[in-house]
Amino acid sequence: MVGLMWFIFLIQKTGLFNQCYGVIPWKMEGLRGIVLSPLFHGNLEHIMSNSIPMLILSFVLFLFYNKQAYFVIISSWILTGLATWLLPDFSYFQSGIYSCHIGASGVIYALAFFLFFSGVFSKKLLLLVVSIVVFLVYGSIVYGILPSQVDQGVSWQGHLMGAIVGSVIAYKLNKR
Repeated sequence: MVGLMWFIFLIQKTGLFNQCYGVIPWKMEGLRGIVLSPLFHGNLEHIMSNSIPMLILSFVLFLFYNKQAYFVIISSWILTGLATWLLPDFSYFQSGIYSCHIGASGVIYALAFFLFFSGVFSKKLLLLVVSIVVFLVYGSIVYGILPSQVDQGVSWQGHLMGAIVGSVIAYKLNKR
């Protein structure tokens, strides 16, 4: 996924994609963002800050949840985008301008929360240790789900939906 993100980013830099390919809540043209938004990034800092956690969390996911990894990634990707699209666009109510949610951070939140809660729900020592390590390394991301991030141009909605999606997937897969 990270390679595809960078490929799209390089194409973006040519100016080929000059409109929003992200999630635009409640707008029909925003539906394409459910699939495309994790691949598009605003600038070099944005894609860099998404690439490293995506690589690390994907590696951990495949290492400890190999049989479920593809399902978790694809479900996280689609469900986070869909949930973000379904969430009302609060910035529109304030400014009259629709927001365009781009970047892979919603999927990153889903993976981090999946890894954390899956270990907790499994009650297996090794997976619980993985949960603790994920929490120690990425625990501060919980602040990214708060609406206080609005002024910084951060999609707290995507983060919140990713956290919920990852938690629900962990619960459902461990319930089996």
